[in-house]
Amino acid sequence: MIREELNDLIEQGENAKVDFKREWYWNDNMPKHIKETHKNELIKDIIALTNGDIYSTNKTAYLIIGIDDETKEPYNFDKTAILPLDKLKQQLLTLLNNYAQPEFLALDIELVDEVLVISIPPRASLISLSKDLKLKNNNTDKKGTTYYRVGEDIRVASSEVVGEFEKVFGSDKQDRRKIEAKTYIETINNTGVMNFS
Repeated sequence: MIREELNDLIEQGENAKVDFKREWYWNDNMPKHIKETHKNELIKDIIALTNGDIYSTNKTAYLIIGIDDETKEPYNFDKTAILPLDKLKQQLLTLLNNYAQPEFLALDIELVDEVLVISIPPRASLISLSKDLKLKNNNTDKKGTTYYRVGEDIRVASSEVVGEFEKVFGSDKQDRRKIEAKTYIETINNTGVMNFS
């Protein structure tokens, strides 16, 4: 991604497929139980972004760290927890795939002028939790929960909402599977590594 593309995303503001965070979710100084809940918040955020809303299912999702969500200004966050990026990418895929069904095949992580951009390609189906997810304030979302976004808000999908998504996915499922397969193959070719964890 080049700076101009990032600027375009920032100018759009937060929406169903774009989320800004000032800081990274955790650091090494946090107690283990707090770090775990922060990791779980990241899982929730990425699943919701990937699902988006029924009007954005065919778009790439972006989690952008280092931008203030209110002012849209850069925020110099502590990068020690995210470096090196290739290790973070593998860690994120493993973390996500411990909780997501179907699994994440690919995502991209890069620093663009000190802003961390996580790009998640479109999917051929909704992603739900494969097991219970413990969140902040001792809340736990159950296996099968499906997150999506309305604007910049995360919601839990009712069976009716899931049905609406399935109608959208069903209309062009073959094209979406081709996109997923192409992205997966490109990821393997670029890294030379297949991640089955």
